[in-house]
Amino acid sequence: MAITTGGYDGTINEVQFATMFPRYSVLGPEDLKATTQAGDRIVSIGNGTALGPGTIDVCTNLPTIQFTAAATGATRWDLVVLRRDWQPPGGLSEIKIIEGGTSQAYPAVGTAANQWNRRPGIVDDQPLYLQQVNGTLLGTRIDLRAWASHGGVTAAHEMARTYLETVGAEVLIGQNRWQYVIGANSVPGWVIQGEPTIYAPVAATGWSVTGDITAAPAGSKRHITYDVTVKRTGPAFTLGSEAWEFILPLIPDAVKKAAGVKYIPILITGGSNHILASARLNPNGALDIRSTSGSYLFTTNALFTLNLSYYI
Repeated sequence: MAITTGGYDGTINEVQFATMFPRYSVLGPEDLKATTQAGDRIVSIGNGTALGPGTIDVCTNLPTIQFTAAATGATRWDLVVLRRDWQPPGGLSEIKIIEGGTSQAYPAVGTAANQWNRRPGIVDDQPLYLQQVNGTLLGTRIDLRAWASHGGVTAAHEMARTYLETVGAEVLIGQNRWQYVIGANSVPGWVIQGEPTIYAPVAATGWSVTGDITAAPAGSKRHITYDVTVKRTGPAFTLGSEAWEFILPLIPDAVKKAAGVKYIPILITGGSNHILASARLNPNGALDIRSTSGSYLFTTNALFTLNLSYYI
C-alpha cells in the first residue's frame, strides 16, 4: 500500500497543484466577452481575467479568432476555449477553436491538439463559447462562461454544467441552483435544489418493476413517494399467509434510510389472479408480500401496484 502526498515540506508538482484547485471562471460579465467583427467569421475575445485549475490568466489585446467555413449547406458547432499548456518552457495560455460536429454539443475529449483536452496540470481547455457555423456565416453563440466567488458559482447557460461536473459542485443558472450529486447506484448527476429527484426501482430475477420512486425535499427531511408496478415474469409460486415472502430489493441506495416498516394492502391481479394481499416495505431495503386469505398460486404475469409515501 502507498499514499503519495503533495503539500508537506518539499515541492508540489503542477498536476497536484491544479487538482487541488479545480476552478473554472472569469471575473466579471465583460471578461473574455466574445464580439463578432467585420469580416469572414471573425470574433474578438475581450480583455479580462480567467481562473483555471491552479492558474490565473490576465488577458489583454488578444488576437481575433477566425472560424473555418462549414461545408455548403451544412452546420458545424465549434468550441472556443482558453487552452492552458503546462509543458516546458514555462507554460502557455491561448484562445483556441476546436472544431466540432453537426450537433449542438461539445467536441470529443482527447489529447490531440484538435480535441477537447481535460488534463489539468498537463494540457487543459476552459470552455468559453459554443459557436454555430452555418456554411460561410456565423450562427448562434452559446455563452459557456462561469463566475465564481465566495463559495458560489454562476453560469450563463445550462451547457456549462458539462465542464463543471465534479461531485459536490453547485451552480446557479437562471433561477435554478444545480447540484452535482451521487445518485442511484452511486452514479453522479445534476439535480436542481428543491426539485424532486426521480429514481428507478431496483428489480430482481423473475420480476419486472416499472414506475418511479420520487424523493422531494421537505424541510430537513425528504418526502419519498412510490408509484411502482411489480409484475411476475418468472415461474408461478405459492404465496402463503403464514410468513412473509421476500420478492425484491426495490429501493435504490440513494433513498435507503432506517425508518419504520410500512405495511400496504395490495391487489394482485392478472395471470388468473385477483386476490387481496399485504406488502411490507422496509425503507432500508426489501419488499416482502404475503397472502391475507390462505395460500394461493402467484402466477406468471400477475402484478400489483405500490402507491405510498413517507418521510425520511
